[in-house]
Amino acid sequence: MRIIRLLCLATLAGTTVIPAQTQTAPVESAHDLVRDVIYNELHDRERDSHWQYRSACVSSSRNIVREQVETDEGILYRVIERSGNPLDAKERHQEDARIATLLKSPNELARLRHEHEVDEGRLGKIMAIMPSAFLFEYEGTPTGDRVRIAFRPDPAFVPASYEDRIIHALGGTFTVNQRLKRMIDMSGHLIERVDFGYGILGHVEKDGTFEIRREQVSETHWKTNLVAVHIEGKVLLLKNVSKDQQESRSDFRPVPKNTTLAAAKEILDQSTSIENEAKLVHVSR
Repeated sequence: MRIIRLLCLATLAGTTVIPAQTQTAPVESAHDLVRDVIYNELHDRERDSHWQYRSACVSSSRNIVREQVETDEGILYRVIERSGNPLDAKERHQEDARIATLLKSPNELARLRHEHEVDEGRLGKIMAIMPSAFLFEYEGTPTGDRVRIAFRPDPAFVPASYEDRIIHALGGTFTVNQRLKRMIDMSGHLIERVDFGYGILGHVEKDGTFEIRREQVSETHWKTNLVAVHIEGKVLLLKNVSKDQQESRSDFRPVPKNTTLAAAKEILDQSTSIENEAKLVHVSR
């Protein structure tokens, strides 16, 4: 009887350990989790919220840091650094003049807003077709709420456009918060060269890379804090395609939903003034 009691206690003790070990293990398929994460990401973009943040853009042709404010009418920004150096007095005056001219030019504002919407639309399209274009499987062991998911092209997917063909040639990983069902990071590379018109119209080279990171900025909102793209190729015989750029964003601060472009300029002016005063204090010390 003593042996039986000991065996029963050991069995009960063993069963109490299992839930603790599997507490953070995924309880749904990798595909279903990715589908839910992408749904949340796409709908978060539709929410009416505006933010001020610092943006650092690096490419083959520029290296600038900007302070940006989102509005219903588009994004207004002020360049504060070029090639690692703060703007001098002349350059700051030129930025003031550029912003003043921009606020008086509806056509230019519309163009900038359209460019931003196109960029956001491309990212949204990539995410929208992923559940049908890729196969997913869990990778490694979850760390708390964080889980990694590997993705690779689904052979059954039929691309509807050249852009879809490029997306379908990607392979990589998602890192997601499985409790909140939000994306933390998505990175990958082109696992094969993509030819257009059997290579006659152009191609995109194998091994191009990309990375997108998201950051929780409030209880209900997440923002993109990194976009890095590095691809090369040729399109239409002679035109080189070289997209080697990275934008990182930081210091997200909410601004009122009804912020106008004029109000955004005041916010930028105030931020610049505070930053300049802080630099003067630092120099004097």
